[in-house]
Amino acid sequence: MKNYEKPVVLANEELAEGVYAGSGDCYTYSGYINQTPAVGRDYYVVHIDGRHEASDKHHSTGRSLQIVFNQPVTYMSSMGEKVEGSGTSVLTLTFGVGNGSYHHNASDNAGLTDLKIYSDPGLELISVTSTFCNHTCGQHDGLK
Repeated sequence: MKNYEKPVVLANEELAEGVYAGSGDCYTYSGYINQTPAVGRDYYVVHIDGRHEASDKHHSTGRSLQIVFNQPVTYMSSMGEKVEGSGTSVLTLTFGVGNGSYHHNASDNAGLTDLKIYSDPGLELISVTSTFCNHTCGQHDGLK
């Protein structure tokens, strides 16, 4: 029998800026700032990779994710149908509340490529975490 070894968290300043993996519920996310303000573009662009990993094989037509930054941000645009927290350091984006065209199978990619936000210089991405999955699509719920 193996002995338990306590996990260790180490800081590494050489990692890419803002890269963080987070999870919660049945979605797993990672993200990074892929564009910073430059001449002709005064906003940041954040890329988020996500995966719906439903071990019980459920489908999803609704999800929310929380994105935490080191300083306040002002939301510009994304594919999120509902956005909360603009003007704070925590954005919550919700998908699947509108026209019903959103659908994830039990193991689909669920990324977000163009989250555009305004913020002061020095912006860092702290975490990206799933906060909600509705665990249903109303069509395939008997697949478990």
